[in-house]
Amino acid sequence: MASSLVLRLLVLATTFSQIHAQAATTGNTAFDALDGLGCSQFKAIIMEAQLEETFRSPQALTLFVFNDTAYALMPPYRLGTLYDKTSGNNLGAKEYVNSFTLTEAVETSAFSDANPITTYSVRNRKVFLNKRDLRSGNVASGTPGPTKYFCNGGMLIRPNIQAGQHLIHIIDQVLDMPLEDNALAYVSGYNPSKLTYLFFSKIMEFLRKAPQEDGEYNYNKQVQQILAGKQVTFFIPSDEALNLIPSQKLSELQGNTRLMLEIITLHIVPNQVLYTSLVNHNERFNTQFNSGAVVFRKNFNREAVYVTGALKGGRTVTAKLNPGNRTVLNGVVHQIDAMLGFVYKTAIEEIQIDPNTQNFEQLIFAARKDLQNYITATSGVVVFVPTNPAMYAIANVYQNYINNQSLINMVLEMSLLQQGQSINLMDYNGGYEAYKTAVSRYNGRLIKVYSEGNDTWVEGGYVKARVIKPDIGVTNGAVHQIDAVFGIPTRDIPYTVFCEDWLVSTYIQLKYVGLDAYMRDPTLTRNQDCVFSASAAAGQVPPAAGTWQTNTGQANQNQNFYGGLCGDGLHRCEFTFFVPNGTAIDNFALTAYGRQIMNDQRRWRWLLRRLITFREKIYIDQLAYGAPRSYYADNGEEIIIQTDSRSNIPSGQRTTYIMFGGVRAQVVHSDIGATNGVIHIISSLLFIPEDLNRDISGAAQHKLSVHFVLTFSILAIIISALKLLTNL
Repeated sequence: MASSLVLRLLVLATTFSQIHAQAATTGNTAFDALDGLGCSQFKAIIMEAQLEETFRSPQALTLFVFNDTAYALMPPYRLGTLYDKTSGNNLGAKEYVNSFTLTEAVETSAFSDANPITTYSVRNRKVFLNKRDLRSGNVASGTPGPTKYFCNGGMLIRPNIQAGQHLIHIIDQVLDMPLEDNALAYVSGYNPSKLTYLFFSKIMEFLRKAPQEDGEYNYNKQVQQILAGKQVTFFIPSDEALNLIPSQKLSELQGNTRLMLEIITLHIVPNQVLYTSLVNHNERFNTQFNSGAVVFRKNFNREAVYVTGALKGGRTVTAKLNPGNRTVLNGVVHQIDAMLGFVYKTAIEEIQIDPNTQNFEQLIFAARKDLQNYITATSGVVVFVPTNPAMYAIANVYQNYINNQSLINMVLEMSLLQQGQSINLMDYNGGYEAYKTAVSRYNGRLIKVYSEGNDTWVEGGYVKARVIKPDIGVTNGAVHQIDAVFGIPTRDIPYTVFCEDWLVSTYIQLKYVGLDAYMRDPTLTRNQDCVFSASAAAGQVPPAAGTWQTNTGQANQNQNFYGGLCGDGLHRCEFTFFVPNGTAIDNFALTAYGRQIMNDQRRWRWLLRRLITFREKIYIDQLAYGAPRSYYADNGEEIIIQTDSRSNIPSGQRTTYIMFGGVRAQVVHSDIGATNGVIHIISSLLFIPEDLNRDISGAAQHKLSVHFVLTFSILAIIISALKLLTNL
């Protein structure tokens, strides 16, 4: 899945610059142009449908086509399901092609969300043409992107290609044929699988047949007319989701017709056709009957999408779209794996039943009794639950962790909020610079919550975790699924840098000067994989965990490091690394002095080692406000660090700087733990003009030797004092 995602990114990167440009073609008609446009597979369907003359005619037409790359990325099971290949006179292929053909020339400037457009199909199938100014990342804190155009949720990567009287728009995916029935008909059996959903038969039909009010609480008015109306988005729970509900709980729901109506309408967004490609991460939409709201979550592997829904005053339910984006006559239908608005499980039942979190149950029942009692209490429970892969990863750090009672207690306490604390991720869109906090049960340690890119993140116990499935409502509180275990880092420093999307340039430079190998953890058998890494997408490979065999070039590089070779054999060193972000690296490279430094590998490595502590871990949240302190950098220099409380922002946040020689760099993201230290991301490098010509051959050895002499002298005094006390 990751490899296909990278391939898609590369495809989009090569075509993005062509989005707004009109392209010359190799023919005077759509049929003649398709080969030259890299759309031979779509042309083959036209030929199978025997529609060659239609697309050679002088009639004005608009054609939405997928390119050959999109066809190659399509899963094999879809090849035989695009259209009916057994139909007589090739009607299946004809309907497929005609379903993406308009009988007029429609440029992107005419795209509108107002009305769908009827296609050339004999069954009057429709397409929905949209334009969006989506944000890159979060709906509230992301960066506004360029205008993009869509057909049935597929993004146009080469629009407005003129071929005679024909207009061609190339889309980034192979779309399913739009259906000829509306959303209401779809869930009642008029779908490709001829499936009548249990949600329809057990909830919707039950309510339709039940006595109803003449006023607002009316199924026909609030549900049936909307699902058969002009435009709608409908979330339909799968049969598996309904089968998970105990029969007693379902019977109780069927006895409350008002609640049933509110739950049904929570699954309906009226007057909007919301494909997942058209919405931002954390974007909220009000549902039918003013019953509540739903929020889209574009997280996890950046292909999966979740929706979180809550009735007014009710608990949230988060469901995965699988599959989503099914185009019907009047909108789009998304199948989901849970019923929104209906909460019936306790926290421990949610953890036990969900196959993605069952391993955390073992840790719960190995913990202290008071912690078990807390998580099974009748109310006030909020727990961050690591997924199974996250639990597997901690075995690389602590092989027999399940027998370590203090470790188990610590992890569970960090994963639980203090009684009375709560946090609703559906209501939060802020970036790291304005992170929200909650207090855990572990010594009052804070848990940070923020959004970044297309993800919501939490940090606890110096571990950064992606929120996989947020705001899972349970009868006694809330559960949030995350992809890491609080308190136990499972990546070393180089791999932690590798996994940060905005540190691609930094990681490339670490590899160039050998610091990636120098700061690795040789005692770690395996790093926990990144779900997505921009460094990997750029073709970079992280240093392997385990025993690292130095090659001649790398060994020669590491001879310049003072204090012993780190990252080699079983010799692990611990560091604090103030990591310059990618922008800092790129800006430095644009300057004359930056290019001079970076072209000198030894000097560039020296400058970067100024940002690394010499065998010392420094956590920002443990520093006292206001009082500057010094530390020795890995190149032997003395660096000053100072932290101050920030005004006019939530309590607990700090402004921290590191300083050297009259220059300073601000810490923009602090306290990301690794197995062999901690990283803090900074906004600039600590460069001074003297760095261009300073002698870097022996300064570190001299300064650090003095440091060691003082340190050992102090230790000797302490040991002598202890011996004296013992004799007394």
